[in-house]
Amino acid sequence: MGHPQVLGAWPDVSDNGLRREVATLAGMRLSLVFLFMTSLAAAQTTHYSLEVTPDFAQHILRADEAIEFDHSAGVVEFQKQPGLEIAESHLEGGEITVQPETIRLRLQEGGKHTWRIRFAAAPHRGILWFSEQPGFDTAFHCEAWMVCDTNPANRATLDMEIVVPKGSELTPVAPGQFKNKWEDAAGVHFLFRQSAPVQTYLFSFGVAKLSRLQRDQFIVYAPDATEHKRTFERTAKAYEFLREKAGTELPAAKYTQAVMANGIEQEAAALALMPKNFLRRVEEQGDDRLLAHELAHQWWGVLVGIRSWSDFWLNEGMADFMQDAFLEREKGKAAYEGEMAGAKREMEELRNSGKDRPLHWDGWKDATGALGRIPYVKGELFLDRLRSELGESAFWHGLAVYTTRNAGRLVDSKDFEAAMEEASGRDLRTLFDEAVYR
Repeated sequence: MGHPQVLGAWPDVSDNGLRREVATLAGMRLSLVFLFMTSLAAAQTTHYSLEVTPDFAQHILRADEAIEFDHSAGVVEFQKQPGLEIAESHLEGGEITVQPETIRLRLQEGGKHTWRIRFAAAPHRGILWFSEQPGFDTAFHCEAWMVCDTNPANRATLDMEIVVPKGSELTPVAPGQFKNKWEDAAGVHFLFRQSAPVQTYLFSFGVAKLSRLQRDQFIVYAPDATEHKRTFERTAKAYEFLREKAGTELPAAKYTQAVMANGIEQEAAALALMPKNFLRRVEEQGDDRLLAHELAHQWWGVLVGIRSWSDFWLNEGMADFMQDAFLEREKGKAAYEGEMAGAKREMEELRNSGKDRPLHWDGWKDATGALGRIPYVKGELFLDRLRSELGESAFWHGLAVYTTRNAGRLVDSKDFEAAMEEASGRDLRTLFDEAVYR
């Protein structure tokens, strides 16, 4: 590997730094010592180290990977997509069985294990190579570009080293915080570190010809070096609104938005990959909805994670609702009501086409099932209904209780219900049974 301490290295938990932030909500002082700090990082048992070298001619990602994890004797499984071909694999004290989409490890003893893999990943769901310019980005399906545990019940940390050709002017963007850059015979190396444990679907990254712009804690990577003043201003405005409603600051020191050459938007840890029309929407059309939606995921998705795909609405319905609440703050009640009217029409179409499902639904066993429109639209409409039922003060207080109490934790619908009951002083079982579970 190009940088020997990266492969197999545990994250430096001192990078997290203990941070105590105090937020004001409805006259109360809400204090939170983040669970993302040293004690949580020390307890985390899975760490991925990845050195990725993109082959821009062949459209293949070649990589060395190390997975360090704690596990008892017996069988543990990781996932990959069929387009990911393993060339070498080594595990002390274990047997490895490779199947098209699953790799099974049979461990002889319990304890800490290090599994080292070399592979090549061809284009597949989750990897998009750009057609009009050099570069690619990835979205959601981490098993396309790495061997990983895709179960949202398990979180992990990540060191990602990306190697691009010297003189190519290509710039990588990846989860977490940028840590280092160096050159050697292999190319230009960029190292990113995600020190706080997150789910692996938040490991998305990309490479393109990009200029880096920064204002305060906000970073924008864009194909041009224009100032993009409004984007920075609107990001800061949305951040303040979301922080107020969440009742807590984010632990990440910086937040990055990277404008890529495709039409997909994707949240990652401390990062959002944005489609190529993103800056035009913000700068020229005054449309902040996508900006606010992806930023909202840093609280509801990254900071507070779902325990299973059954409660994906707590990520996507929440982000849709918060984007519209921000729209209401900025443009008035009529703008918010217009969004809700559109959501009701879409929900009616989903019902008529037989696609309706409960918000909490055990039928969503994997990401593919959960990615339908129900968690977004039905989740947003339920939050709007709950806001009306509880009133402004109790609803927003409940959201802050839910977010601060569960920072750094995995949640389900019962956790959200409990926070709302505490804030409102009401028994909400009947409402949640009707609107969430049936």
